[in-house]
Amino acid sequence: MNGPIFEALKRTLKAKGLTYRALAERMGVSEPTVKRIFHERNCKLDRLMQICAAADVELENVLGSMNRGPGPANHVAPEIERKLAARPALLFVFIMLSEKFTPEGIMRSQGLSEASMFLYLRDLEELGLVALGRGLSARLLVETPIQWDFEGPLRPHFETTNKNFVGWAIAHLEREATFVSFSRRMRPETAEMVRREAEELAERARLLAHHDQHTTPEEQLIGYKWTFAFGATPFPAIMPIGPHPRDAGARTDAGAKARRPLPA
Repeated sequence: MNGPIFEALKRTLKAKGLTYRALAERMGVSEPTVKRIFHERNCKLDRLMQICAAADVELENVLGSMNRGPGPANHVAPEIERKLAARPALLFVFIMLSEKFTPEGIMRSQGLSEASMFLYLRDLEELGLVALGRGLSARLLVETPIQWDFEGPLRPHFETTNKNFVGWAIAHLEREATFVSFSRRMRPETAEMVRREAEELAERARLLAHHDQHTTPEEQLIGYKWTFAFGATPFPAIMPIGPHPRDAGARTDAGAKARRPLPA
């Protein structure tokens, strides 16, 4: 068995959160035995099948994902981002395509006609983002995952999308979504530890999604969204209080500042 198979297997184990120790327990062998197999990258077919069974993955799916590991994030040219910013619907079609939705899946999700879907694909082709095939088939010309410029022209759309999602999540608590929001005081070192753990969980979610996208039929996949924000709370910006309505002194101070002459 060659190296790429074991690299694919290691990605699968990481995506599923399985350690060598946990895998060894499922296989009924020692942890050093599993470590040796992965270090030497060599074993008989029946042993490989045993590893796959213990990891709850089909061997053919592992073989199919050997060269599909998630690569580094890619960027879209700034001028293309500006054109997409001017057409939010086209932007969202492209984002869904980059998230491995098929055109048919986008049509079902958004209630689009074939004519609309084709026109969107043709517009994306003119921007050099996809290559059209027969019918509604389209091949992405930008490698995924894509890292967008959140400080660029697309920022208002991403802000609106996340606000819409948070509003939807709050309205669908305990049924279709999870929403957690709280403020606590803690040491900066504790906050840094929480931030690192959140990033590790997000990376695991990305690996799991990558694994599913390459091992599961498209019609069995559902789009999920992860929105997470953590930082020192800017209370005056998000929870403004201001002076009490009966605080006459504060009103006087505010009026004095307003009447203060500008420096010469």
